[in-house]
Amino acid sequence: MIGMTKIPFFGVDRQYQNLREEILDATDKVYASGRVLDGTYTRQFEKTIAKMTERKYACSVGSCTQALIFALRATDNEYFRGSRNKVLIPAQSFVATINTVLEAGFDPVFCDVDAQTGLMDLNTIPVPADELAAIMYVNLFGNILNQEQLITYMEMFSEEKIPVIEDAAQSFGAYYRGVPSGKLGDVSCLSFDPTKNLNNYGSGGMILTDDPAIWELVNDYHDNGKGNEHIQSGTNSKMSEADCAQMLIKLKYFDQWQARRKEIAEYYTEELDGLVGIPPVDMNVEHAWSKFVIHHHSRSSLYTDLLNMGVETRINYETPLHQQSVAFSFTTFDDTGILEGAENFSRTCLSLPIYPELEDYEVEYVVDAIKQNIS
Repeated sequence: MIGMTKIPFFGVDRQYQNLREEILDATDKVYASGRVLDGTYTRQFEKTIAKMTERKYACSVGSCTQALIFALRATDNEYFRGSRNKVLIPAQSFVATINTVLEAGFDPVFCDVDAQTGLMDLNTIPVPADELAAIMYVNLFGNILNQEQLITYMEMFSEEKIPVIEDAAQSFGAYYRGVPSGKLGDVSCLSFDPTKNLNNYGSGGMILTDDPAIWELVNDYHDNGKGNEHIQSGTNSKMSEADCAQMLIKLKYFDQWQARRKEIAEYYTEELDGLVGIPPVDMNVEHAWSKFVIHHHSRSSLYTDLLNMGVETRINYETPLHQQSVAFSFTTFDDTGILEGAENFSRTCLSLPIYPELEDYEVEYVVDAIKQNIS
């Protein structure tokens, strides 16, 4: 460990160095062709992701945030046509979760989460199911919500079908009982943000569905309504040909990368179990390990101590959604304690570096640094 100075939280630069020649070759071919948008690379990328997630249709867009907005608009149009206006979301997630609901014109309803995993706790839903326009759940950090519980809830508490949107921004590569994330909703949305397991050097996202009507709608939305002769309003939300060409290169290594993430996660779990809180993984879930989260009662101190030893960590996410300023723009809350799980999670969570380019000695150093600073 002599000479160790810094272990960064993200490894985008390391990944690029490993793929540099292939990436530059792919982008050169795109730019030399003169076709930089809506070409063969985009269609091939969409078809490849659709096949990997066992979906019939895929539409690439500018970001997962826009994907979720389009998904909400499309499911509302297809299922309820505006008769309901509440969307159930978890109280613990990235702020885009609440922003997408508001931007799509809905009212967010917060469901509490499990204090360890951060996944939706369906036992805490505060409104009747028949008031919901949609359920939008988040596979936080690469884990997956209990699908049997979700199905049971929908069958027991609603006479009509409630559209389900799977926010799979962090869970591409995960499986629930052998079914890939990206397949676990009426609509599923992916992110290719630089921090994700399959990452773009910029932004990017994808909408996945088996419903041709929804697919037609989201295609209209992302292309200024052109596909429907401008009957539907829309915007310009696309990935470039260069983006998609690069992503196709990365897909060749994706399984290898996922195996390395799993290896690192298993080492962390084995070495840190009993020293810090480690969120459990359901036996039905093959975790994608977008993040490796631990819990500790002195999280802020541990964060600082690790940083002083050269280990970068992140707090994902320090403020629950119901405590974000944007939440107070549409409603008020009383202190009922119903969102206690989200608040407890946010006080103790800490994310460790986990990406394929980490060397074994770096992973060992992270563990050693934690062991030296646990109190």
